[in-house]
Amino acid sequence: MSGPFGEAYTVSRMLDSINETMGDGAKVELKRNVGNGVALDTSAKEIACLDTQAKIKTSVERVANMDSLEKQAWIAHQRSKGNDLFKAQKFKEASDAYLEALTGLDLGGPGHIDVQRNVQHPITCNIVACMLKLEQWDKAVKMASIVLTAEPTNVKSLVQRARAYMHLEDFDKARKDAIAAQDLAHDVSKLLETIRRTQLHARRQQQVKTSFEKNMMKHIGSIYHDKKPPPNPSNMTLSKPSPTLRLWRQVVQNVFKCLAWALNLCFGKRKLA
Repeated sequence: MSGPFGEAYTVSRMLDSINETMGDGAKVELKRNVGNGVALDTSAKEIACLDTQAKIKTSVERVANMDSLEKQAWIAHQRSKGNDLFKAQKFKEASDAYLEALTGLDLGGPGHIDVQRNVQHPITCNIVACMLKLEQWDKAVKMASIVLTAEPTNVKSLVQRARAYMHLEDFDKARKDAIAAQDLAHDVSKLLETIRRTQLHARRQQQVKTSFEKNMMKHIGSIYHDKKPPPNPSNMTLSKPSPTLRLWRQVVQNVFKCLAWALNLCFGKRKLA
């Protein structure tokens, strides 16, 4: 989106600029010093976090010298930019734009309650919407809670937090938020049904996992306990297991580890869209 406000100079832009200058066959990557002379590659998630920090810092510096009308223009610009990015399904970039919009708020002046309800909270809800799309359930809960602490009757935040709790499989809290929204004359019948079905699915998955684990332990245990113990073990001398027996036990242990890994992969917490 074009406008009077330039883009912040982020880590991603810096790396892209350097790599473009160097041309084909060369690529600069950011390393993270973890001490003892060890440097690890910086993940895309870490770079995205650095980008967000750079954008917020730049935004704060820009709005510091703006008057009231300029701040209003800044908020409108960043909010509109965020809306365009959200429609384009660029949810991380949209979230950053909404965060930048919030830096222009002046909550200490007259009418700050109206500003909070009419500007800050709607933009914060937009950020939560991005987090839900990005499946950042914990962050969504925290951001929605900020709104609900100041405005407990904000229906949109109640519904958003209910959805985030549902994905975290905290079904009691999800249902509580949904019912609170319902008490405010908002139709959440579909949401309540989704919570019910999701909880039922989670229970079934846990039952299957538990049953699988019990059967696996039973079969593994039978390998070691398929023979009766000697009648007088005190009269027997202990001897080291034969190399063949040791090898067999090691094979069984490795098989069990592989099956346990497969179990977690198949029946671990499912991310629901």
